[in-house]
Amino acid sequence: MTQNFDQKFIAYALKLAKQNLGITSPNPVVACVIVKDSEIIATGVTARNGRPHAEKIAIEKVADKKILQGAELYVTLEPCSHFGQTSPCADEIIKFGFKKVVIATSDIDERVNGRGIQKLRDAGIDVTCGILEKEAREINRGFFKARQSGLPFITLKLATSLDGKIATKTFDSKWITCEKSRLFSHHLRSINDAILVGANTIKKDDPSLDCRIAGLEDFSPKRAIISGSLDLDLRSKIFQNCDKNPTVILSNKTCDKFKNLILCAEKNGKVDLLDAMKKLCQSGVNSVLIEGGQNIATQFLRENLVDELVWIRSSKIIGNDGIAGIEELGFMRISEILDGFVRVEVRDSDSDLIEIFSRK
Repeated sequence: MTQNFDQKFIAYALKLAKQNLGITSPNPVVACVIVKDSEIIATGVTARNGRPHAEKIAIEKVADKKILQGAELYVTLEPCSHFGQTSPCADEIIKFGFKKVVIATSDIDERVNGRGIQKLRDAGIDVTCGILEKEAREINRGFFKARQSGLPFITLKLATSLDGKIATKTFDSKWITCEKSRLFSHHLRSINDAILVGANTIKKDDPSLDCRIAGLEDFSPKRAIISGSLDLDLRSKIFQNCDKNPTVILSNKTCDKFKNLILCAEKNGKVDLLDAMKKLCQSGVNSVLIEGGQNIATQFLRENLVDELVWIRSSKIIGNDGIAGIEELGFMRISEILDGFVRVEVRDSDSDLIEIFSRK
């Protein structure tokens, strides 16, 4: 019975956590549920930019703190135990006399990494960890990858015709996929910390690269542009609302006209993508959505930097003279080709098909 209750409340906390995906970076998104006498009395989810933490938000919602004595706390990630910009959440839990804490997964951040759990146990609190752990780690996959490797979790999204083209030979691309698929693309933007494109996409399409789903406008991610030549026009749409949606340029050159430029290493005369992703991660970005164009998609695949491939395929056919989603890779033998992904999900999207692949 206890196990069923633990899963029930952790599952609810995980559902709450998903509501703030994409806005808590560089911190993970965490949700907390406080239970007394088998009833939920308060909840909290990590706020924008990572503070306040979920536990403190939930505790603050309880007006009479005496009620917390002997209560149970369910949280999707191990409570912090260190002093940073705020005091440790583990200390708050101890202070108010919780009798039990159930945690979905431990925190691999070197400042925590089991210390929060140990601090709670040393205070006499009953602690259970590992309830729906796989689901909890999936929600914060960007945070975990960033802490483990120094790189963000990278999703490549391709929206193509049935025959794999992103545009006609005149670069006309509106609209290859249906409206429902375009809404899904905006959802992907909302749950990632940054959206990345190459300079050619800015020049040819002049995109805004924001989230335009009603109610999710404030979830627009940071924009990142890969540009070696830095021949970008400051009148482009992407530079018109940088106060609201920050934009950074990743380049192997410097230029005084761009304020938010991150200088990256050079590789074969181009921006070193591995170094660029490390620099972007260091700036607080845990997850990146790549939306184009053809050259950038190909480079990231060639460099084996893609963790997840989302391929949205319409029923339209453009033909061999269209612009392919991926450039020529020059493979001569089947034994040489890229074979690093496994399909994990397929879903219908009106007349389109969405396939999601994970790196093996």
